[in-house]
Amino acid sequence: MAPQTMKRYILAHRNGIDGLNLETDAPVPELRSSTDASLNIKCLSINARDLQIVTGDYPAPHEVPQDCVPISDGSGVVEAVGKDVTLFKVGDKVCPVFPQGHHWEEDMKLRSLKRGLGGAIDGVAQEYFVCDEEEAVMMPSNFDYRDGSTLSVAATTAWSSLFSHTPALQSGQTVLCLGTGGVSLFAAQLALVAGARVILTSSSQTKLDRAVGLLTPLIHPSAPKDTSLQTIDYSKIDNWDQKARELNGGQGVDFVIEIAGRGTIGRSIKATRMAGLVAVSGYMSDYKPIPKHILEEDLAKLILYSAASVRGVFVCNREEFKQMNRALEVGGVKPIIDKVFKFEDLKEAYQYMADGKHFGKICVEF
Repeated sequence: MAPQTMKRYILAHRNGIDGLNLETDAPVPELRSSTDASLNIKCLSINARDLQIVTGDYPAPHEVPQDCVPISDGSGVVEAVGKDVTLFKVGDKVCPVFPQGHHWEEDMKLRSLKRGLGGAIDGVAQEYFVCDEEEAVMMPSNFDYRDGSTLSVAATTAWSSLFSHTPALQSGQTVLCLGTGGVSLFAAQLALVAGARVILTSSSQTKLDRAVGLLTPLIHPSAPKDTSLQTIDYSKIDNWDQKARELNGGQGVDFVIEIAGRGTIGRSIKATRMAGLVAVSGYMSDYKPIPKHILEEDLAKLILYSAASVRGVFVCNREEFKQMNRALEVGGVKPIIDKVFKFEDLKEAYQYMADGKHFGKICVEF
């Protein structure tokens, strides 16, 4: 007999992590239509967006409902399907699509932003989650639930940054990845298996050394080992944009995975070649003091005279999500998971992200 109650978290308020309330006897959601599927969620992963929502810092174009279920990224197994479901069967391992309704368009429409899991509508921090069959995709066949829980946001943002727009990454090009969070490490992995070069930055040499050890096996067999993966410790090199150009033979890089915002975007533009792409998907530097001279940079002039393309990037659409999963299978790419918490310890997982301790993804397991 199917369970009648389940565990879930709700957001009692958005003033901090203590607003996360665990309920142990919430009703299990029922199928709403003949094309719905019920997913037994097995694992979650936390993104910067999730933390920003609970702290009230997320600039969403919508209201976050009272008692919203948090978390935008997860994986699970199909437990039940409506009579008209054709895409999945019971037992399939799947990931919900984070912006429900974002299926085909190159750019995410406002209507999809207003259907983002864990913010505009209930997310996946619950044992059971119901969605239409069109709002989930099959996990890569060689992934477990931990791996699958990292895909809907971090991996698809990296894919979108490199492959979903013009210009799209080509073999032999260079990608500058800022930091060692989930999006940047996914982008580094995808770039390397595509035959591109990667320059990775961090303020921690320990993290950079760890990244080199994990990423080196992904370097394309025909690519030179000494220049395909290089690093910059920006705690020791202030002008890291110049260093990136130096490592790229004096030329600007082709892509920048820009996740930090105002504190770094000027230098990201300076590091990029003419017509290169600065893919902006975050603003993590906004939570730290930013020097006055950086705040006063004339970004309009930087963009004009560099001729770089500076583009806001969200996750890719559902069809590209499927394409990405096929590429992950073929390329042998697995997510870099830093730490796994128990579901009952969700607040600790959020705090771990808030403290900036993570390297790659933070997962939460039922």
